[in-house]
Amino acid sequence: MTFNHFTSSHSSSLNCGKSQHAKRFSVLRTSIKALCLLSLANFSFASEPQATPVNSQINSDAVEKTPAIASNTASWYQVPQSNTVTFKTAYGDVVIALHPTLAPKHVARFKSLIDAGFYNEQAFYRVVDGFVAQAGSNDTHDASQFPPTLLQPINAEFTQPLNSNVSVVENKDMFAPNTGFLDGFPVGIDKSRKEMWGLHCPGVVAFARNSEKDTASTEFYIVIGQAPRHLDRNMSVVGRVLQGMDVLQKLPRGNMDRGGVLDDITQESKIKQAFVHANNVTPYFLQTPLHEEYKKRANTGRNLDNPFFHDNTYGPRPIDVCYYQTKTSDKAW
Repeated sequence: MTFNHFTSSHSSSLNCGKSQHAKRFSVLRTSIKALCLLSLANFSFASEPQATPVNSQINSDAVEKTPAIASNTASWYQVPQSNTVTFKTAYGDVVIALHPTLAPKHVARFKSLIDAGFYNEQAFYRVVDGFVAQAGSNDTHDASQFPPTLLQPINAEFTQPLNSNVSVVENKDMFAPNTGFLDGFPVGIDKSRKEMWGLHCPGVVAFARNSEKDTASTEFYIVIGQAPRHLDRNMSVVGRVLQGMDVLQKLPRGNMDRGGVLDDITQESKIKQAFVHANNVTPYFLQTPLHEEYKKRANTGRNLDNPFFHDNTYGPRPIDVCYYQTKTSDKAW
């Protein structure tokens, strides 16, 4: 079974209101007023013929290697069960793939919080249409029952050393010198800096924080609308949704006078249970851009070589990796 192919949705403008949620749980945070001046509407990319491994384009000795997370083939990445988590809600399950290479300390904290039951009976307390669904502690959550180490701020992990498993799809866009995928996770790439970072594509999961960069602790958000790419390199990205974007779209929306924070938490907003998958659960797979289906789909997007299109004056066109994301499936095909 192949699940949703996430694409950017047409959305309202970025929220510019001030959240009234407790300060240590503040969102992306609402110095967001300054970010509202940034335009998300127009993307300008330079094309590259097809996805190519980054280590074929630069000296492999110049790439700082990181340990392999799991075995992967050219076309599919099997998400380890230990990096697959499920959030059960009133509307269904949201299944998330984590990639420790993107933000190892944040991924470890996320799984520790889940194992400790921190998110059980908590809520998606801030939901902004076309932007994010944010979850974690609500105002009545007694966090004192959890070890203090689970609540301490984490040092920011906005970027990581460039990994040789990265495949480049575009050689330049508005927000990064290159964009592509690490094992099916969308990433920005800067070969000159030997850096990579998670992109804020629809379905991407990241930790929320206060204005100071090293303040993320327990709160996380999922992008549910148009890709807010101005947040790239400024937030710690931990993964992407494998299944359940339709569930997230059903969540009650918040009060925009309060920055999207809900006035009242109901069962419809709550996380019934969160858990890390066991080894006997059917695994999930992420397509890589080296898959023939992806290359064909991306090529059609570049060249509009489909009878439906009648004007390709500006072809070949660039590929927005947040629109042309790799697919997810419960089997490799």
